[in-house]
Amino acid sequence: MSIAISGGIVTFTIVYAMMSFPAILDDTAKISRSSSEMSNTLDAIIHTNISISNLVDTAATATATFSITNTGNTILWNYKQFDAIASYPPLLPGNRVTSVLQYSSSCTGLTAGHWCINSITNDLNHPGLLDPGETANIKMISSNQAITSGGTFTINFGTDNGVIDTSSVIIT
Repeated sequence: MSIAISGGIVTFTIVYAMMSFPAILDDTAKISRSSSEMSNTLDAIIHTNISISNLVDTAATATATFSITNTGNTILWNYKQFDAIASYPPLLPGNRVTSVLQYSSSCTGLTAGHWCINSITNDLNHPGLLDPGETANIKMISSNQAITSGGTFTINFGTDNGVIDTSSVIIT
């Protein structure tokens, strides 16, 4: 009798271990897939870099123009996920105004609080995408139309994977 009980316990243990094995393998596969995705994201961040140049802001129209050059190795394309944050002095003395600007796919009829890509210089490989070495010419209109001439206008511009650059200029 004791041999039969021992055999039953051993059989149950073996069957239980075999039934648990697929769940352990599934969890291991999920962890491996998650690690791979994280590695790909970090790789994209490491190979992404941008540079702001030619920043000009005009108080009369609250319009700013600047250029973003893709100095990294990643193709940039997800413009709706980019961040454009402008900071400038108000018309009346007080705290600086900070505006988060939304992407617009067209510069025609651009409204306050939006930015757009006016053109991409040397856009030969993938039209409409910002390939490495290409420069996007950006136009934006501040949310607050009343901007003080002579103050400092600052733009913080970030890509969809969090790489940012900042530039400032005296408002004309």
